[in-house]
Amino acid sequence: MPPKPVLCLSLFSWISGGLVTLSAFVFILLFQGGTPVPPGVVTGQLRTIDGAPAIAVRVAAMPVPVAAGNSILADGVQYYTAGFVASTALTDVQGRYRLTNIPPGRYYIMAGAIGEATYYPATTESDSATPVAVASGSTTPNMDFKLLRRFGGRVSGRVNPNTNEEQTKATLLGGKLEEILEVSVARDGAFEFGHVPPGKYLLGLFPRPAGLASLVVNVGDADVTGLQLVPPPTRAVTGRIVVQNGPLPHALLEFSSPQGYAGATIRPDGTFTARLQQARHKVDLAGMQVGYSVVSVRIGSEDASQGFVVGNADLSGLVITVAAPRRLPRVRGTIAGLPPNRLASTRVQIAGPIMGSLEARVQPDGSFEFPAVIPGLYNLRLPEAPELAPINVVVASWDTVAEVRVDVTGR
Repeated sequence: MPPKPVLCLSLFSWISGGLVTLSAFVFILLFQGGTPVPPGVVTGQLRTIDGAPAIAVRVAAMPVPVAAGNSILADGVQYYTAGFVASTALTDVQGRYRLTNIPPGRYYIMAGAIGEATYYPATTESDSATPVAVASGSTTPNMDFKLLRRFGGRVSGRVNPNTNEEQTKATLLGGKLEEILEVSVARDGAFEFGHVPPGKYLLGLFPRPAGLASLVVNVGDADVTGLQLVPPPTRAVTGRIVVQNGPLPHALLEFSSPQGYAGATIRPDGTFTARLQQARHKVDLAGMQVGYSVVSVRIGSEDASQGFVVGNADLSGLVITVAAPRRLPRVRGTIAGLPPNRLASTRVQIAGPIMGSLEARVQPDGSFEFPAVIPGLYNLRLPEAPELAPINVVVASWDTVAEVRVDVTGR
């Protein structure tokens, strides 16, 4: 059994922070005793208001929302665990559909999209629909129902040139819809949404290529075909973020142009690479801790704070300089319980959600120090001492010193 570390801090307060989610994706992994749980299938037939087979209409399985306490759907979505579409399919020439890969549970089966949908067995409101139970590894057949709304034409088109990314989706939003419709883009760049309600929509791609503007689509009773989404060619823009003093906090790096925004991932060493279209771009570095600010943006000796131009070639050497607060907190401490021969090769690492990972060497007397950190919660570990379980360190405020004593022996 590994020894328990001893942690002593000369701090008696706590700070709390929030996390902002820019985008969310739902992934479901189902396990039962370590064995994957087979998903279920739902099949049926959809007909039009007039009783004919409803061809090329989107059918979806949406999990039944989970209420909190005695709340009802009319109380609002904040009282519910928000649902998502678990499986979708377009009906064939006979109006038949097959929803696959559905995790076991209770679902609403709907035709159309939220806001303009018809729910099984015969309603336009989800709170009066009949839930359908989907069991693991089984098929729930004969979920037949009829549309209660008239739909407009089909919407289809092509991405040219195709991005060749398997995860690329064509997206459609607007009209009276309360969700974003998305369909996969085929290898040849083709996509089709099937019939959608009449209205004005914005057509785009996800992930959104840099410089691609959304296309306005007006849908009536007739099909809308031959739509073209043309992502512009992009160039690589590389650079680094330099902090005048102290560590680099987690931040959001984006480049704005008249055509919109394009993001870039900041690596732990502060370097980044972005793919940007030919245009004038301005740097936007946001989401940093209070007290941090951008003081300059340069390419070589040129000032790029008001923007820079991406032309026909890749661009390198973009340097973003960031100022940090003058008096940052420190974390210092000692390691007890390690023999001298191990201290010489031991490192101390701390990592947290506000800042990336920092590393310090342990001195021969067992001491270590991080001269500049950011207030927050950190996880401290010794890579060369696996017998020590990671411990938490709280740096509660600015201009403080966190004193840490780590006893590897557990005494």
